[in-house]
Amino acid sequence: MSDLRLKRTISSALWSAYADALGFPTELASDRTVQQRLGHSTITRTEPWKRVVGGRFGATVSLPAGAYSDDTQLRLATSRAIRGNGYFDVESFAKIELTVWQAYALGAGRGSKAAASALCNRSNNWFSNFFPNYENGGGNGAAMRVQPHVWAARSLTDKASYMTDVIRNALCTHGHMRGIAGAVVHAASLAHVFETGKPLSPDQWPELASDIRAIPKMIASDNELSTFWVPTWAQRSKQSVEDAVDTVAREWEDASRRASSLLLNLQKDDLLAAYEAVLKSENGLSAEERGSGLKCALFANVAAWISPKAGAQQTIQIVANLLDSDTDTIGTMAGAIIGAAAPEASYLGPIQDHIYIRDEAERLYDISQGKNTYSFSYPDLLYWLPPRTMIDILGLKGDRLHIAGLGDVNPVDPPFAGQKGTSWQWFLLSTGQTVLSRFRTELLTKSRPSKEIVPEELDTPDLFDRVSDNGDSKAAISAGAAPTDATTKRPSAQVQHIESRQKFDEPASSSERSSVRETIGEYRVSAPTSHPQPDAETPKSIDLDELTNEAIRGFDPQTIGRHILLLAEQPNALELSIAYSAVVVKARAARLKYKLRNG
Repeated sequence: MSDLRLKRTISSALWSAYADALGFPTELASDRTVQQRLGHSTITRTEPWKRVVGGRFGATVSLPAGAYSDDTQLRLATSRAIRGNGYFDVESFAKIELTVWQAYALGAGRGSKAAASALCNRSNNWFSNFFPNYENGGGNGAAMRVQPHVWAARSLTDKASYMTDVIRNALCTHGHMRGIAGAVVHAASLAHVFETGKPLSPDQWPELASDIRAIPKMIASDNELSTFWVPTWAQRSKQSVEDAVDTVAREWEDASRRASSLLLNLQKDDLLAAYEAVLKSENGLSAEERGSGLKCALFANVAAWISPKAGAQQTIQIVANLLDSDTDTIGTMAGAIIGAAAPEASYLGPIQDHIYIRDEAERLYDISQGKNTYSFSYPDLLYWLPPRTMIDILGLKGDRLHIAGLGDVNPVDPPFAGQKGTSWQWFLLSTGQTVLSRFRTELLTKSRPSKEIVPEELDTPDLFDRVSDNGDSKAAISAGAAPTDATTKRPSAQVQHIESRQKFDEPASSSERSSVRETIGEYRVSAPTSHPQPDAETPKSIDLDELTNEAIRGFDPQTIGRHILLLAEQPNALELSIAYSAVVVKARAARLKYKLRNG
């Protein structure tokens, strides 16, 4: 069973990226635009193409065959933010991944970009990112990226164990229940395939309303959401979470029943007509509805349902070639489901970074099996400040090109000239991911490329070093770090890039994808070094999140005082006390404000 789940996870990850890449050139494009990009009007396999980036007066860049859009970029960002012990580091996802993503985003929607920009504000956290029009953000930018939570889930039957993280992820950028519910419906649809081996049938689609109606309970179970997010959201949207969820649940029931009835009345052999008929009937070809998170989850389920008859490749082609629809996002969501249902299916054409995508899928599978594996190493959030301007996200660290938060990068292909002293270029990260980023052209004359990217040490110590079962502290390591006795080195980024350029259609062997392993135990506050001092007393195990949760439950002065005294005994006492106090004070202020406003 576990071997089958591994195959489903890898296939789901690759097919979601492949469908994204196939639908990327046709996304919101006319016949004429597709002709200009590809030289023909129908896409049947991934292939190189060109597009303008950076707005009307930006640069015309070349995209390699299999280049993917923001859908897969944010899916990989979500994956990196899932720690080796299964914990979703939502703070790093919101404050580092999303803010840095602005520098290399391809095909991103306005809502996601606005959310990422707002998160650059130091006062905006993942649960308080109330930028203008946030509460009306019901697009598909959240639903398209939440698959890693299902891939890493240890128990697919215990939906609360992974669905809460799906909601946390979605709320970072989307504040309308259609966007949140779309993510929940898609996650539940994907989990069903992992459990049963087949997509949900049309008569089962309305039943997903129960997962939507469970959203308020899951939000209430999260202290930060219930304390900070709910009161502000209710005030701005002028309704309760329960009422908004119930409205969207009924919308889902009505839309899924209409789609189910329509499919049953059509000729079953004309699968293209069936898919197109549903999208037309639910306004999936209109500017108002085609980007809806809820509707795209429905359209992805329609595509997955026809895939056993049409075949995986043909189904994704149907999705990618239906112009005026959100081809890449519907495709990537359908591809995740189809790939899990048909792990032996093959696709036509390469996928950019397929080795890295596969390696991340294997890492998430290991997490689902209860294994401790490696984690990506983020900067310390106590000291993290994103660059003030987006173009400076890619800059110099010493004499090396460096993307803030993600590490050193190497140029891959020649740059594309932009305007006013700027350029665009493909870069390779230490993880093996390639990104197209805008930067100041002058950096090229000041930087020194390296044959191998060596991940640097963090500027500041991680306040929550991992500890192994025998008590030895092991700091979290970034992907590609040099091996120690306890780790196995994964292939270098340069080797992965060469392989992905030359052997796109060949499956990677297990030796090519050997992964860094890290023994991870409980979180512990420890000294800012990975080598314990022999004469030092072993610090007590502390979970800062657990302490703040206990404090917020009743704001008992004795409890809070005891916590502060406990933190004062730790090597990082000042930093920990500041972090603890900030959470408790903000929670108390928000609760008092809410009580005053509501009598």
